[in-house]
Amino acid sequence: MVYSSRIRAGIGAIKRCFDELSLCAQDSCFHEHGMHNAAENAPLVLVACSGGRDSLALVALTAIVCASRGLRCGVVIVDHHMQPHSTQVAREAAKRCMQVGVREQYVFLQSVQVTNSGKGEESAARDVRYHAIIEVAQRQQAAVVLLAHTAHDQAETVLIGLKDSAGLEAVAGMKAITFRENVQFARPFIELTREQTTGICEDLGISWWDDPTNGDTLEQNLELGENYPLRSRIRHTLMPYISRFLHANMVTLLSRGATLAQDDLDYINAQVDATIPQVMFVDTTAQSVTLHAEQLAQYHPSIRRRIIARALTAVSLRFSSSHVQAIDELSVNWHGQKPFSLPNHYEAVRRNHRIVIRLCKDSEHANCRYTR
Repeated sequence: MVYSSRIRAGIGAIKRCFDELSLCAQDSCFHEHGMHNAAENAPLVLVACSGGRDSLALVALTAIVCASRGLRCGVVIVDHHMQPHSTQVAREAAKRCMQVGVREQYVFLQSVQVTNSGKGEESAARDVRYHAIIEVAQRQQAAVVLLAHTAHDQAETVLIGLKDSAGLEAVAGMKAITFRENVQFARPFIELTREQTTGICEDLGISWWDDPTNGDTLEQNLELGENYPLRSRIRHTLMPYISRFLHANMVTLLSRGATLAQDDLDYINAQVDATIPQVMFVDTTAQSVTLHAEQLAQYHPSIRRRIIARALTAVSLRFSSSHVQAIDELSVNWHGQKPFSLPNHYEAVRRNHRIVIRLCKDSEHANCRYTR
């Protein structure tokens, strides 16, 4: 079969991802022509598949690359039961995965129930979906789980990040390779566009399912209402508008910018990793964190803020930039401030050369200054 330029781009992206993950050919025979079967104990590559164009394109090309390297290829399909006929959609996705080369024994269909815990339906569904995928990956001892996020997803993530936060993290978007609960995730298509994944499916004759909440079947010039998820409204309405307004391809600009920002963020986080043992001590028994104030003050604000954020995360606190700023003031602008409150009845207080983040004592809680 002669591959189109879109298929070659997709296969190249997956090969580069596998090379970075050290998922190389499992035997010299896989460098030779002919059909060779993967061993039963060969590394398993799982693809998270929704039945949409992006994930089916990823499944099809991953099956090709896995076969060329002696790797096992599997898929995880999660049925959220959030839309009519969701089970039928999941079964159709499983059938299409097998049609493009995934063996039936490696097709894992997970049925879940989504309960809205106050974070929003979309966020709750994402949490449940990741939990189901991680469960399969751990049970099957998968080498990696591939996610079908594209450059469009990356650009949308940047815009959402700018809405919800600030700083380098907001524009860095999603990492190409991440870990979650000791499961490795990778996004080989993060630099490919949705037009390319659509073309890959068309070139391979693969039909796909369009999630109605994405608004893909509606006219492009029709603005999506607020009953659609924010990400869908950004994709369908906002991103095309900004691109027209600025006469620029904002998907390309934002996704490429995220790659550069992620490199910078990785470097800064490496500096934080090297610094933390010198300035931070976590007492798991007392559920507290101690920071060496004078040493902390010597570092660049970018390093200091991230160390403070790590300290708050170490005691499982949800925090805002104002919490980080207030603790930073205890380090660089110390003038006898009183303890101040943090979420979950925690407080931050400076004692001599130490900043302590701890649970408030009942007798002291009333004296804590509240900080939003």
